[in-house]
Amino acid sequence: IIERWQRDRDVFVSTAKELGAEVNVQNANGDVEEQKNQIDYFIQKGMDVIVIVCVDSQALKDSVQKAKDEGIKVVAYDRQITDADVDLYISFDNEMVGSMMGEAMIDNGLAGGNVLMLGGPLADSNVPMVENGFRAVMEANDVTILDSVHAEGWRAELAAEYVYDNVEIVAQADAVMCGNDNIAS
Repeated sequence: IIERWQRDRDVFVSTAKELGAEVNVQNANGDVEEQKNQIDYFIQKGMDVIVIVCVDSQALKDSVQKAKDEGIKVVAYDRQITDADVDLYISFDNEMVGSMMGEAMIDNGLAGGNVLMLGGPLADSNVPMVENGFRAVMEANDVTILDSVHAEGWRAELAAEYVYDNVEIVAQADAVMCGNDNIAS
């Protein structure tokens, strides 16, 4: 788990406990079938609320509906669960995140240059939003996007494999936009 997710989890658990809630945290380690099994487990346990950081934005609709049918509230944290009637969605303005990433690069001299985009999986609904914000800033500043790659499961080794297999493209880049800390590593 990358540092940001550990911090988010710890703050959530601490705050929930202060408010009198019992918390059971499960980690599917990027496996959507495991996440579905965990949601089923929470439904069987009769949880009041299930907070989901979904692995695949499109794959959990039925799981959310099962929980809702049992009267369980569902919160989508950080990633939308598409076509699902969640009770609450909490996230960042992901397009703004992409814009801010792009603006930081422009502020550091990228205007008119070349950039390579190493992002996360398109199954994560945040990825296209971040990329839209980033692309808009690049376009407005005459930056050429050499390539855009999506690492399934946010796996750093897939981004590294692309870099090693495409040295000629990487050599042309004045900057590399990475979708998260893990991919940047």
